[in-house]
Amino acid sequence: MQAEKYAQADFSLSASHGSVLNMTVEEKIRAIQKATGWKQLKLAEVFEVSQSTVNRWLSGSEPEGHRRDAINAIYSQFVESEPTVNDDKKTIRGEQEILATLQRIDGLSNTDIEVAFAVITNALKANKAGSEQADADDRSEPATPRRESTPSR
Repeated sequence: MQAEKYAQADFSLSASHGSVLNMTVEEKIRAIQKATGWKQLKLAEVFEVSQSTVNRWLSGSEPEGHRRDAINAIYSQFVESEPTVNDDKKTIRGEQEILATLQRIDGLSNTDIEVAFAVITNALKANKAGSEQADADDRSEPATPRRESTPSR
């Protein structure tokens, strides 16, 4: 009876969100791992279970109802809420795009935006300088050891 209730709840979520349609718990957990970079141990901490329990879920075992709710909530938070980006806008390039992206972050003051922008642009400049130095080092000729002549017999 309770399993039916949770299956119905999943169906309702599926109808409203589309992305969870027919997803197994294993698929949801793997999607959470991909979105967050979390390993099984971190998932176990988040869901307040043992790592072996997470491993069983990843092998097809069904979690208890409240754990299933927690998985759905974390899935919604980290997977479904990922910003959708146009294919031509996946990479942010240039200072204007960086600034525009920072300005879209809710809760940042103008000072926060200025500081974050300065940090990011300085990091990009440092990385560019470092890669240019590495490229220059790659182009330099490696030292060739001298060969000593050996007397012939």
